[in-house]
Amino acid sequence: MNLSNKTILITGANGGLGSALVKYAQNLNAKKIYCTARNIKSLDHLKNQENIEILELDITNKISVENFSMQIQNIDVVINNAGFNSNQVLNDNIKTDFEVNVFGTLNICESLKNKINKGGSLVNITSILALINLPIMALYCASKSALHSITQALRAELANKEVYVHEILPGPIDTAMTKGQEMPKTSPEEIAKAIFEGIENKEEEIFPDNFSKDIYKKLLTNPKALEKEFALSVKQ
Repeated sequence: MNLSNKTILITGANGGLGSALVKYAQNLNAKKIYCTARNIKSLDHLKNQENIEILELDITNKISVENFSMQIQNIDVVINNAGFNSNQVLNDNIKTDFEVNVFGTLNICESLKNKINKGGSLVNITSILALINLPIMALYCASKSALHSITQALRAELANKEVYVHEILPGPIDTAMTKGQEMPKTSPEEIAKAIFEGIENKEEEIFPDNFSKDIYKKLLTNPKALEKEFALSVKQ
């Protein structure tokens, strides 16, 4: 799909990757870019920019989602970028990972799926950790794994409407979410580029960096060895 002159919506547009996605969409000469955040003051830098519309949105709040959805008509690309990582091991008292990554994203999918134009795209950003659990951040991984499964269901559901459903499975991105973590990181600009190229090429699953590609290869060849390697993240 040629993304020039298309209407694109990006949730979590105030974050590191969100900002990079907005900038890349502008460079593609998008017709309109809806930019959302819970705190729209964090999007003040986008005010008065051509083709940008800023909307307040809390994806975990159904009233907020309903009010937001009423402002959207036909749209070509929905990018579910808003996400949360508690960086916690399994803990019943912490539910935010699931509230945001699973139920919040599903709220947006349900509210907008019938507004996506024929030939358009629904894009869910999960993580390479949707396919393998890193126990030191088990809740995040589990929530992204659930979103991975939901994305597959949406792909089947929307096929008859000729809406493409893409899943982005990145490795660590150099944003505030990974600040202080010693690991190889990819710039949000590189990830944004890979995402939009994957959308244009109609790729269903997009591994936008070398880390995610490497982990995926290991999952195909020796998944149990990788599981044991990741298990070492939990101190005994």
